[in-house]
Amino acid sequence: MNFRFLPMVYNKLSYAAMLIGLLLCSGAAAQTPGGAGDAGAPVFEEPKFSDRVWESGGPRVNQRHNGKMVLGIQIEGNETISQHKILSHMQTRQDRMFDEKQLQLDIHELYRTDLFRQIKSDIIEYPDGIVVRLDIKEQPTVTEVVFHGNTRLNDSELKKHCGIEPGDPANPFSVEMAQQRLLDLYREKGMNQAAIQVVEGNKPNQRRVFFSIDEGPVERIWAIHFVGNKQFKEEVLKTKIDSRDSWRGIKPFGNLANQIKIEDDAQKLIELYRSLGYFQARVGHRIEYHQNSAWVDVTFVIDEGQQFHVRNISITGNQYPAFTNELLLGSMKLKPGDAFNHAKMTLDQRRLRTDFYGRDGFIYVDIVPQAVFLDEPGWLDLVYKINEGDQYVAGDINIHMVGDSNLTKRSAPLNLIDIVPGQLIDLRRLEASERRLKASQIFEVDPRQGDPPRIHVRRSDENPEFQ
Repeated sequence: MNFRFLPMVYNKLSYAAMLIGLLLCSGAAAQTPGGAGDAGAPVFEEPKFSDRVWESGGPRVNQRHNGKMVLGIQIEGNETISQHKILSHMQTRQDRMFDEKQLQLDIHELYRTDLFRQIKSDIIEYPDGIVVRLDIKEQPTVTEVVFHGNTRLNDSELKKHCGIEPGDPANPFSVEMAQQRLLDLYREKGMNQAAIQVVEGNKPNQRRVFFSIDEGPVERIWAIHFVGNKQFKEEVLKTKIDSRDSWRGIKPFGNLANQIKIEDDAQKLIELYRSLGYFQARVGHRIEYHQNSAWVDVTFVIDEGQQFHVRNISITGNQYPAFTNELLLGSMKLKPGDAFNHAKMTLDQRRLRTDFYGRDGFIYVDIVPQAVFLDEPGWLDLVYKINEGDQYVAGDINIHMVGDSNLTKRSAPLNLIDIVPGQLIDLRRLEASERRLKASQIFEVDPRQGDPPRIHVRRSDENPEFQ
C-alpha cells in the first residue's frame, strides 16, 4: 500500500509528493514457503594476490573458444574432493556453450572455498567442440575430529559448537578458534576450570584434529554478595543480573557459575548506575571457592562514584514557530536540578518526537540529546539538538499485497489505517495503524513465512519500492 504525501514548508508555499508504502503478506501466503552505539573498528587485512586480480576486473580473457559446445570437463589432481563437489561450484557444464569469462568466474568460486591451492585450466579443441580440463592441487582437508576426555558433554554437542567437520580445510587458525569456542561452552555449563589442549591440527599439514579435554568440576553459586553499594540494596541489585545463587543450598538448580554470564552481569550493573547519573561507576567481581567443594561465592565490588545532576536543559534547532522553547521545555519530565536519569531523558526525547513534531507532520524529525559535562564536579548540561526536516500531508494511498490477495479485500487494510489524504501525517496514528495491521490476524506476521505488514514512508520523487 502506498500513500502520497505533500510536504508543507511553513515559511513558504512549496509542495512535493511523497509515498508511504505498506507491504502486506496475505494469510494465504502463510500456507506456502516464504520467504545506538558505536560499532567496533573493522579489521582490515591485505587482500590476496588472487583477490586483487579479481578486484581489478579479473584475468585477461581469451574469447577464441567462446560459443563452442562443451563436450566434457576433465578434472585431474583431486584426491579427497569428489568431482561432483567440484562441479557443484561451476556453471561451466557439459552440453553448454562455452564462455571463457564464466570459466574464470568458476575458478574464482572454487578458490573461495579454500579447498584448493592451485587451479590451472586448459582447453582441448575437437572438430565438434571443446573439452575443459582443470588441473588442481588441493589444500589439506580435515579427515577426522576427535574429542578425548569429555564425560559430561557428549561428542555431538561438542561437534556442534566446534565448527570443524571432516572435509573442511585444515587450518591451524580455525582449530584455535574452535578450541576457544569449546572453552566458552564449558564455561557456560559452569566448568570454569576446564582445560582443552590441541594435540593435533594446529600445525601445517596435520589433517586430523584432536582435542584433549579436562572438564574439571561443575561449579555452582552458593551466594551472591555486593559490596560498596549505597544507592541500591542487595535485593534490588540481584534482580538486575542474570546469575542466580542457591539460597544457601535451598535451590540446587539454575545456579551454574557461568564465568561469561558473571562478567556480563558486572557490565549490566555499570549500565544501571550510569543510566542514573553515576557516570564514573565501576564494578568488578571476585569468586571465592568453598573448601573441598564445587560451590563458590560471587561478590560484585561496586564503586558508585559521584551522581551527576542536570544544571540546565536547552533546545537548539527548533524553527517551527508553534514549538517555542518554553512550550517544549515545559513538557519535559527531567528538570534542571534533578539527578540525571536516562529513562526520563529518553521519554522526553520521544515526547518531543511524537507529541509535538510527529503530531504536526514532521515525520523525518531527528532529535538527539547530548550531555555536556561541566568543569564543576557532578554537574552537566543537557542539550536536545533538533533537525526538524519538512512538514508533510498525506496524498494518494496505494496497496501492495504479496500472496493470494484475492482472499483479502483491498478495503480491509484501509479500514485499519488511520491516515486521511489531505491531512497532516500524525506519527502516533501511523505507528498505531501498523500495530493494528500486525494484530489483525489477516496478514502474515511470522518473518519465517514472509515480511510482516509494514507502512513504508518515502518521498514521491524517489523511485517506488513497489509497483
